[in-house]
Amino acid sequence: MQKTWVRAVTTLLTLGVMLMIFMFSTEKAEKSDATSGVVAEWVAEKIEPEYKKMPEPQKTSFFKEVQYIVRKCAHFTEFALLGCSMRLCLESWFGALDKNPGKRRKKFWLLALLAWLGGTGYAALDEIHQTMVDGRTGRPLDVLIDSSGVLTGTLITLLALWFFLYRRKNADFLRAFGS
Repeated sequence: MQKTWVRAVTTLLTLGVMLMIFMFSTEKAEKSDATSGVVAEWVAEKIEPEYKKMPEPQKTSFFKEVQYIVRKCAHFTEFALLGCSMRLCLESWFGALDKNPGKRRKKFWLLALLAWLGGTGYAALDEIHQTMVDGRTGRPLDVLIDSSGVLTGTLITLLALWFFLYRRKNADFLRAFGS
């Protein structure tokens, strides 16, 4: 049985990440553009040392391309954090530390699937929410990017759980995977 404080921390972490995503999605288009614009400007200067000296039309075009990539990377990263926190939260509540290796393996992957589905559902709701904010749109492509982020975060957490929790404490967990 997991300690209560671990459950509290992982639950609060997950809710905090969800709140962060919600707050970013609530920003009007101008504020969101300004936030990503600062990062995009910095990235543009690092990628292209002559960025400041470019003719204005070329500079604007280059900046828009960089800003688009920065925004999509931000989406991916936010939802990767959500995938990590959701998987940890599910582990703290319904952990896969079962005496039967077969049941433990199934539970290990089921909790990963639930984290990914939950995060993808939240991504879809986030895009619907953005359609209600001035100047923002909800795009199916963003749900796909967000879902990929959730999957990546979930998989990273699976590796960490396997290495730090199951591999050390339960050598037979490895045998359940045929190792």
